[in-house]
Amino acid sequence: MKQITLYQKTSYTELTASLWLSLRLQLLAAFIISFVGLMAVIGSSGNLPISFGTPGLVGLALSYASPVVSLLGSFLTSFTETEKEMVSVERALEYMNIPEEQLHGNQSSSPNWPNQGQIEFHNVTLRYMPSLPAALRDITFNIEGGMQVGIIGRTGAGKSSILNALFRLSPICTGCIVVDGTNIGDLPVRDLRARFAVVPQSPFLFEGSLRENLDPFHASDDSEIWTALERCHVKEEVETVGGLDIHIKGTGMSFSVGQRQLLCLARALLKSSKVLCLDECTANVDTQTASILQNAISSEFSGTTVITIAHRISTVLNMDNILVLDRGVLVEQGNPQALLQNEFSRFSSFAKASTM
Repeated sequence: MKQITLYQKTSYTELTASLWLSLRLQLLAAFIISFVGLMAVIGSSGNLPISFGTPGLVGLALSYASPVVSLLGSFLTSFTETEKEMVSVERALEYMNIPEEQLHGNQSSSPNWPNQGQIEFHNVTLRYMPSLPAALRDITFNIEGGMQVGIIGRTGAGKSSILNALFRLSPICTGCIVVDGTNIGDLPVRDLRARFAVVPQSPFLFEGSLRENLDPFHASDDSEIWTALERCHVKEEVETVGGLDIHIKGTGMSFSVGQRQLLCLARALLKSSKVLCLDECTANVDTQTASILQNAISSEFSGTTVITIAHRISTVLNMDNILVLDRGVLVEQGNPQALLQNEFSRFSSFAKASTM
C-alpha cells in the first residue's frame, strides 16, 4: 500500500508540473505575440528606429511567433524523455559494475554431500547494497537433518533472504553457513547450487520436451520419471496432453499454475537432494492444489530437510519447527503447535490474523 501511495504521489506531482509548465509556455507565447504586434503598431508611425516596413513582414513575424509554444513544448518534452532514457544507461552501467561470482572454491565437496541435510546459520548478516539496511541481522539457528521447517514473517521480514544466503545468490557480510559440517562459502558456487533442490514461487518450465524439463541431465530413465509424476499426482495430466515427448512452449502455458508447480516438485523429487527449498510455492495456487502439494511434500520427502517460506499459515502447521522473522531478525522459533498454544507468541498472532 505504501508503494502504491508513493507512486500516486509521484504521478500527481508529475501531472501538476506538466500543467504548470504548459500554462507558463502559453503565457510566454502570448507575451511574444503581443510584443510583436505592439512593436508593429508603434513602428508603423515612424517613432521607432526599427520598422517592419510592410504588412507582409508583420504577418511573417506573427506567423513565426505563433508556433513558439509547440516548439518550446517539443524541446522540453525531448529533453525530459532523454533524461528518462538515461536511467536505462545508468542501469546498464550498474550491471556492468556488479562483481562477478567466485565460481571456484577453496575445497570440493564429496560426491554424496549433503548426506544428512543439517543446516546451521551462525551470526549471519546479509546486506544487498552498502547503502541499504541489512536484510538479515545476526541470524543464528540450527536445522537438523530430515526436519521440515517453515519460515514466516511479514513482507520484507527477510524470509527469501534466507534462501538467497543459502544458495549464495548474495554474499553475506558476516557469519557463516554450515551444511553437514561444510562451510558453503568454501565450495564452488555451481557445485553448491547443484546439490540443493528448489521449487520457486513462480514455476518455470523452459522450452523443450517435458522429459528435458524434468530431467535435464538425463540421469533418470522413463520409468523413474513416470513414478515421480505419479507420486506428485500429475501423471494423468501428462498422459492426457501427450506424454513426456510433448514440446513445452514459452514458460509452459499448456499447463495450469498448479500443474506447473507439481511438475517442478517432480523435478525436485528426481534430483534426490537432501535439502529441498520451497519459496512460497502455494501462494499462487488454489486451496485444493495447495493441499496436494503439502501432502506430496509430507509423504514423498520424508528424511529430506525441507525449508518452506510460508505464505499461508496453514501450510506450516504440521511442520517440525517454525522460524519467525521480523525486519531481518529471528524473533521466535519452535514447534508450531506449541507456539499456537501460547497466546503471546508472534506465530499465534499471525495465525489469528490469517484465515488459516
